[in-house]
Amino acid sequence: MRDALGEFQEFNRPLAQRNPELFRVKVARMAADPFAFFRGTFHLFARDVLDKIHGAIPLLGEAGVEMDLIGDIHCENYGTYQATDSAVYYDINDFDETIQGNPDFDVCRLAVSIFLASRVRGDPLADAMRITLSALGIYTELLPRFLKKGAPVVSEYAECGCSAIDDLVRAAAGFKRTEFIGKLTSVNNGQRRIARSRNYFNLPDDQREQAVRLLEDFKSRMPTPNFPDFYKVEDVCGRVAGIGSMGRRRYAVLIGGKGGKDARNVIIEFKEARPSAYDLYRQRNHEPEAPARRAEEVITRQRQMQGASSPYLGYAVDGGQSFQVREIGPHDFRVNLAGLKNIRMMEKVAGMQANLLARAHARSVAHAVGLVNPLAHIRDPEAFCQRVLTFALTYADVVKQDWTKFAGHRGDLEKWSG
Repeated sequence: MRDALGEFQEFNRPLAQRNPELFRVKVARMAADPFAFFRGTFHLFARDVLDKIHGAIPLLGEAGVEMDLIGDIHCENYGTYQATDSAVYYDINDFDETIQGNPDFDVCRLAVSIFLASRVRGDPLADAMRITLSALGIYTELLPRFLKKGAPVVSEYAECGCSAIDDLVRAAAGFKRTEFIGKLTSVNNGQRRIARSRNYFNLPDDQREQAVRLLEDFKSRMPTPNFPDFYKVEDVCGRVAGIGSMGRRRYAVLIGGKGGKDARNVIIEFKEARPSAYDLYRQRNHEPEAPARRAEEVITRQRQMQGASSPYLGYAVDGGQSFQVREIGPHDFRVNLAGLKNIRMMEKVAGMQANLLARAHARSVAHAVGLVNPLAHIRDPEAFCQRVLTFALTYADVVKQDWTKFAGHRGDLEKWSG
């Protein structure tokens, strides 16, 4: 019998045992609303899809094409970042749960996410349904076009026509590194350190030492910088961010960059890589050596599916563990969905996110495995949209019921963690 609370506890048991305080933070964030709960329970979504719980419409996962997917795709896993050409882009930027499978999986998860995000904003039911259906229509319309003509990018030099996103990209491009580093750090006795807060915390010695080893391994794969002290370690701490990835070890390493005195430092994040919950439930990537190769797999797929990638995107290995590497940078912005001024703007943002998913899938087709017909899942676009919308509405109701029970047992969960 399905037990969402029990599944959550079992999946998060290692976090609760290792860091009860961080577990309580995760519970608090997920208890905020159904959309937050959904973002923190990809493992539950994966299990439900495989088990076809609550009459959920079967995805086409048993046969046919398998291609690289994002996995945990939702409205908050899009954002801006600076790429290797120094331009700022807007794209999908979280691939922690990347998998191989049928593209229906990604589309269904994004559709649930759009509907939940719209409802949490306070949008009426009819509007939330229309926004979701509109996004699905954009996906089915654009995927064939991108497969034929290639997938363009969204950047400070290539606007998308959605003002909320174009304005975000411009704001991100205009934010200066010195201002970013100045706000996030402080200088004491000539030593620059990351200011400790609810998101940045001190590490025990063994984890601090691991972070330094990871930097050395990462550095060995990077081109030699022009500044001799570029990779000089100035500070190391732990980091808390997001919801779904809470429980993974995350280190923030402040390095010299182009000059610490002028606040031209760089902050490198190392995030523990783990096999996707969906793969573990499918009995894939469960070998003892899987964690050591996972980060390279994640980063390879991210580079393939993004329109452009950060110069600091990479991976590092320490013993049997691997970590995804990226910069925590001054140009990392996200759209504030709750702050969008009207329903029409929410519809445009959701449509652009569906557009970007179609672009990622078009780029992924070249690496597909099996009998490849990349348009098989949208052979009949209207039937596809209807099927996915039905799934989204059904599963959103499941999420709301699970969240209600979860929020009601928040105190019990916090006590359970010790």
